[in-house]
Amino acid sequence: MNREKKSQMLNNQPSKRNGRYKRGGKALLLSALLVVTAGCSTDGGRSSDQDSHHTSYTAEDANPKLSASMNEFALDFYGQLKTNPGEERPGANRMVSPAGLAIALSMLKGGAAGDTAKEMEETLKLSGISAEQLDQGQMILRDLLLGSDSSVQMKMANSIWSRDGFKLDDDYVKRMEKSYDAQIQALNFASPKAAETMNQWASEHTAGKITEVVEAPISDQAVLFLMNAMYFKGDWTDKFEKSLTESKPFYPADGKEIQVPTMQQSGDYDYLDGDGFQAVRLPYGEKKNFGMLLALPDEDSSLEQFLASQLPKFTAWSQELKDSPGSVELPRFKLGDSLQLADALKTLGMPTVFDPSRADLSGLSPGVKPGDLFVSYVKQDTYIEVNEEGTEAAAVTSIAVETSAAPLEPDPPFEMKLNRPFFFAITDKTTGLIVFMGEVGNPLES
Repeated sequence: MNREKKSQMLNNQPSKRNGRYKRGGKALLLSALLVVTAGCSTDGGRSSDQDSHHTSYTAEDANPKLSASMNEFALDFYGQLKTNPGEERPGANRMVSPAGLAIALSMLKGGAAGDTAKEMEETLKLSGISAEQLDQGQMILRDLLLGSDSSVQMKMANSIWSRDGFKLDDDYVKRMEKSYDAQIQALNFASPKAAETMNQWASEHTAGKITEVVEAPISDQAVLFLMNAMYFKGDWTDKFEKSLTESKPFYPADGKEIQVPTMQQSGDYDYLDGDGFQAVRLPYGEKKNFGMLLALPDEDSSLEQFLASQLPKFTAWSQELKDSPGSVELPRFKLGDSLQLADALKTLGMPTVFDPSRADLSGLSPGVKPGDLFVSYVKQDTYIEVNEEGTEAAAVTSIAVETSAAPLEPDPPFEMKLNRPFFFAITDKTTGLIVFMGEVGNPLES
């Protein structure tokens, strides 16, 4: 495609074909897919408490095989959403965090065994990566991601919530705490406060953008929830001038023109004149390590064709962008999604973990046998807003594990009637000292 046509497209002046405008209706999907999983480097960032995060690792410490595996899984997974969208009435927009999903599934895999573990390994593209390498690799990737650029906010948090009385395997707990920095806590799932506690955790780690990931009442069969939260907020390296934003036409797949607030700027960008599409990368922050990659199918093509033919080649063509002068027009947008992902994951090759009679999650808890536990759902809640200042994006991935046996019965409440002689002691936790001690044989005597 020649430069004149490209310039025409960048200026939102489409030509008519057969009496209607021909444009892809989901033209923002790829940017939403990629924004949270932008590239990693080194030095400071922002941790969950917004203080600078300084990593002791360098990019050379990261396992390139793991990064490649996670991106390969991301592309396969996104391709599955066409046939398994995860919602009853899919709209024109979509938002996922493949990195967040891969991390949550990696935590689950740490407790899987047998065919369940094998299927998860194949689905997550982890062939040749041992369990130890996976844990170590995820730890380093997390640290590098948080420390990529101190001028943007990149936060990540993991948590594991167990039902009171459900004992997690000690070795599993140590690995999750060390490699994933997971917060591990037991809750009374029968109480409405359990869902409130998990939802509060999600809200705190997404700056209040995702406030409900677990619904009350929690199933009597549920024994475990594994969660990953991702949050990104970054200003464009070169912000869009608000005074240049104006209402311009946008052409959904049905060809009916709509007017949307459209931002505009010109300059030098990483750009690709690809095979049937254009791509440009808009960087964030001072270091430009994070960036939003936008892909626009040619006028005689569609987003569906791009996703089918070019998305699988993303790794190759995303490295071909070159510094070029040009102009960009980008609609402001804000969207949120809540997707059920079990069907997509089953189709990708890991059905056994969802099968109550066959799932093998025996590494999660001592005494658990194959068929005792299974995953009842994998859900992801997402949010993104793009405006003249920059981008704010968040995602929480939730994995629910249930027992296929009878629900666990909570320990009965104890009774302690101090109606006979008893001992007492007053102690200090800080020093460990017994400050006072004694006994009561007759409360009526002074």
